Amino acid sequence: MIYSLLALLSGGSIATSILLNARLGAVKGLKKGVFINYLMGFAVSLPVALLINGTAIPNIEINWIFILALTGGAIGFMAVMMNSYITPRIGILYITILLFIGQLGTGVVIDGIRDGNFSIGKIVGGVLIVAGLVYLLRLDRAKSK
Repeated sequence: MIYSLLALLSGGSIATSILLNARLGAVKGLKKGVFINYLMGFAVSLPVALLINGTAIPNIEINWIFILALTGGAIGFMAVMMNSYITPRIGILYITILLFIGQLGTGVVIDGIRDGNFSIGKIVGGVLIVAGLVYLLRLDRAKSK
C-alpha cells in the first residue's frame, strides 16, 4: 500500500515538475528556465545533504563510476531542456504517455540483458500503448484541421 502511494506521489510530482518547467521556459526562456530549475534543486538538495552527512567532506575516490555518475547531471539537463521545449507543443498527456513508454521499454531491455529473456507481454503492452498514442495524435490533428 505504501509503495502504491509513493508511486502515485512520484508520478504526480513528475507531471507537476514538467508543467512548471515548461511554463518557466516559456516565461524566462528555455536556458534560463533550466538554469533556475537546477539552481532550485541545488538550493533544496544542499541543506538536505548537510543534514544527512553533516559538514564533513567525504573522501571521494575518482574512478569510472564516479565519472559516470556525473554524466547524470548532463543527461538530466538535456531531459529538462527537451521537456520544457516539447511540453507546450504536444501537451502533458502525451508527455506522460511517452515517459511511461520509455520506462516500460527500458525496463524490458534491462530485464532482457540481465535475465536473458524478454517479456512478450510487456512488449505487446508497449506496442499497444504506442498504437493508442498514434491514434490519439491522429484524432487531434484531424480535429484541428
